[in-house]
Formats: sequence, structure tokens, C-alpha cells
Amino acid sequence: MPSNYTKIFLVPILALVLVGGLVMYLFGFQEGISIKIIAILGLMLVLMVIPVYRSLKNAQDLKQNRPLEDEMSRMLEVHAGAYAFRYSMMSWFVIFLLRSKFPDNEEMLSIGIMAAAAIYGLCWLYLKRNGLPNANQD
Repeated sequence: MPSNYTKIFLVPILALVLVGGLVMYLFGFQEGISIKIIAILGLMLVLMVIPVYRSLKNAQDLKQNRPLEDEMSRMLEVHAGAYAFRYSMMSWFVIFLLRSKFPDNEEMLSIGIMAAAAIYGLCWLYLKRNGLPNANQD
């Protein structure tokens, strides 16, 4: 049982520490608040919603003696990962087409990584709300 509690509480704590560290990094090395920093902070907050939501949902399931993971949640993650991989490859293609617009390669890489994470989160939310494709077929 301790491993379930560790999973539930460790994920939001790590997410908060990560976002806190990135915020301190951005404000420590950037001069003033720009639109770029506001966009990065907004994206980080949106990306932090998913692990916190899943941890709260897992805590409720654990209280009601339901299993934390089942076949449906596992298949949801597999399908979301497959769709996210496909769409993130398209986003990398667009990023490389627009590489002259980026001041350096590090910024291009960080935007691509954050876009891939955001795409996974959006695919997961879409499949969670609308169901898996071909899930009703035998």
C-alpha cells in the first residue's frame, strides 16, 4: 500500500517543484516580464493541471477501494501516446520549417518539447471525454 500513497503524493509535489524552479529560473535570468515569459508560465500551469487532476482522482479511487489503474486507463494512455506522437512529429516539422524565426536552437528545442507535452495532454483529455476509437467493436 505505501507505493500507492507515494504515487499519489509524489506526482503533484514534483510538478510544483518543477514549475517553481522554472519560474525562479525565468525571473532570475530574464530582464522584466515579456509576452514570451507569460506564455511559458501559462503553458506550464496548463501542463501542471493534468498530473494534479490525476493524483486527486487516484486519491478518491484509493479511498473507495477501487483499483488505481485498469485496462481502460491503460488503453487511454496508449492511444493518447500514439496520437500525440503523430501530432508532435507534425509540430516538429512546422518548427523546423520556421527555424529562421527562432533566435537560437535552444529556444526551438524547448518549444518543441513543451509542445509535445501539451499535445499529449490535449490528446489524453480528448480521448477521455470522447472515448477510445473502435472501443465498442468485438
